[in-house]
Amino acid sequence: MTTRSPIIAMLWELWRVTRVEAAWKLAFGIVGALAVLGLGATFAPADDARRYERIMDDCAGLAMILLVLPHLIGWQSVARLNGGRPGFPFSLYYTRPVRMGVIVGLPMVYLTAVPWAIYLASALLLRVTSGYAFPLLPIAAWMAALTVVFVAGAWSTRNWIIQVLVWMLAVVRALELAMNRLTAVEIPGGYDWPPRLWPTLFDFPLTDYAWIALIGLASFAVTAAMVARQRRGDELAASTLAAITWTPGSGWWALVSLFRVPCPTSSATRAQVWLDLKSNGLPVLAIGVALALVILLASAVSGPIDAAWNADPDVSCPIEECFWVRAMPPLFTPLSLFVMLCLGGNAFGIRRRQGRTYVSAFEATHAHGTAQLAALKLLVKSVCVLAALIAIGVSAWISMPLLGDAVFIQMWGVPLNSQRSVLNDTVAALTGYEQLSLVVVAVAGVVIWVAAFAVLGAVWARYPRRLNRAASLLLLYGLALALLALAAWRGIGPEIPLGAILRATSWSAAAAIAFATAYLAWRTFAEQLLTVRQQWGVVFLSTAFAAACLTVMRATGVSLTGMSATGAAWVLSLALMPLTIGLLAPWSYSRIRSW
Repeated sequence: MTTRSPIIAMLWELWRVTRVEAAWKLAFGIVGALAVLGLGATFAPADDARRYERIMDDCAGLAMILLVLPHLIGWQSVARLNGGRPGFPFSLYYTRPVRMGVIVGLPMVYLTAVPWAIYLASALLLRVTSGYAFPLLPIAAWMAALTVVFVAGAWSTRNWIIQVLVWMLAVVRALELAMNRLTAVEIPGGYDWPPRLWPTLFDFPLTDYAWIALIGLASFAVTAAMVARQRRGDELAASTLAAITWTPGSGWWALVSLFRVPCPTSSATRAQVWLDLKSNGLPVLAIGVALALVILLASAVSGPIDAAWNADPDVSCPIEECFWVRAMPPLFTPLSLFVMLCLGGNAFGIRRRQGRTYVSAFEATHAHGTAQLAALKLLVKSVCVLAALIAIGVSAWISMPLLGDAVFIQMWGVPLNSQRSVLNDTVAALTGYEQLSLVVVAVAGVVIWVAAFAVLGAVWARYPRRLNRAASLLLLYGLALALLALAAWRGIGPEIPLGAILRATSWSAAAAIAFATAYLAWRTFAEQLLTVRQQWGVVFLSTAFAAACLTVMRATGVSLTGMSATGAAWVLSLALMPLTIGLLAPWSYSRIRSW
């Protein structure tokens, strides 16, 4: 595009960088929300009006969460411009004859306005199609405020710790505000913000919008001042601020540099494992251990803080006064697990910078074969992610007695701390083979998750247009099914055999998985990516995973003989996933390695 206006050129560049991600966020919110509402309308019992209404209310609440969820992860396409590191990502703007206020303000306004517009468009569409009064301006305004805080935290500093702290404080404050607003009226036997109360609950006062304006102005001022220092190349002086913002080795990766282990030179395999641990595995493990320590520390100090807030330390803490202190560990635990699963991606070490996606020349010209190198990378990343998940789980399990039963009764209606013996008895009742199968399924699930993310990243980097087209077709198909289900629910048009369509879709998906597995087996053998011995090894591991899954299903009272043909086909298709991923991993890595 040729233009004489630098502002229009900047907007055009921003649109080119973010258009695909904006389209995916819009599609995910609309299709996901409509799919939830359509499934609820299809499978909810129509003969029980009260239960039907409750299920649809739950689906509407989940749909609204899906509308907001894509915008909580920030702009990944912008973060990839500088390799995901904190700092101002549009450093090429520095050479342009534009004021600093425009260089910083225009991208901030754009990146804040686009999520605002996406949410408004999605909520308006759901209002028309579902009939529920999805909130518009209040949620969009607070979501814009959260976005501008995220942007300011990422651009104002090159320090990972400050960025993570800003993100955590913003999320915690947003959750606190949402819980205080949405639980103003407690409804027994259901959640406290059903759709019939949305017009009242989301009628926020005008002071909220004044606070949002102040947050935006403050974020812009801080970001402009700090980006100006980055533009001039000024280094912070040796002061308190320098001590806070300085990091050796960039953020959490600095923890790895504290323990210097020499690279083993006796074996190329050991050297490769050392390199993958240093660059990709141990940083994830360090973050997991840090999150586990935060959960344990927060649980330990919640009791003394609650006692200090009350006049009489012997009196149990009123839940209205100390709910957020005691509730933070159980709320922070699933968030930590989700963060670790997200960090399990990019096991192949794909790099992104200024619109480029590539692997390093060292990886591309490595002496190891593609299959061996891919297996080493997936194994190292999976072990570190699994160790981090275990650390967080153990920390949450240990911290439960420190919290007491009051917070769990208030949040979920059950004394969760007293149920530990029930969980222990349930696991102890399993036979040794069933316990071993449970461990195999859990470990294999983590490996499949890491491998699937690595494969998706490699294929997306190599064939972005093809994958976008295929995913777009799937989303359009899901949107059509959701609209058909909503039309049948609201009595619009003729009766549609939705059940038959879903069964046909299930059989088609199962057949596609089987065909893809056979095709990948042929391609990996034809391209000599896997030897016959290695292919049989993948088949053996997949068979072991399938046997473990069947054992766990029998232990829970589920058997293939009692399932329908469609359900049995889906179970067998899922059992093929390790085989499919095991064949797809070397194939996808060879594509990005030889690109």
